[in-house]
Amino acid sequence: QNYFRMYRKLSGMTGTALTEEPEFREIYSLDVVEIPTNKPMIRRDNNDLVYRNLEGKYRAIVNQIKDCHAKGQPVLVGTISIEKSEFLSRLLDKEGIKHNVLNAKFHEKEAEIV
Repeated sequence: QNYFRMYRKLSGMTGTALTEEPEFREIYSLDVVEIPTNKPMIRRDNNDLVYRNLEGKYRAIVNQIKDCHAKGQPVLVGTISIEKSEFLSRLLDKEGIKHNVLNAKFHEKEAEIV
């Protein structure tokens, strides 16, 4: 936070700043301006899903990945830890789903994937 205060002028662009507008204003004294898209948004926002246990959650994740994979759709799954990414990778291996794991464990492989 103090790093940005070293500069007299600040600007930037991101697709996610609007949701963090209070933080930008409070911490950095910066305004956020929304720039409308030049095309209609086609993204579909789905409701959150809640599961009784982790087994059900991971089963649903794997099934969703299988459905997307069958249609040739690329899938990016974010996890909160290296361990969870490796656990999900093992589940995908069991289902025979080809995939790459991108995490901080192997920096060279990470650079190759990116």
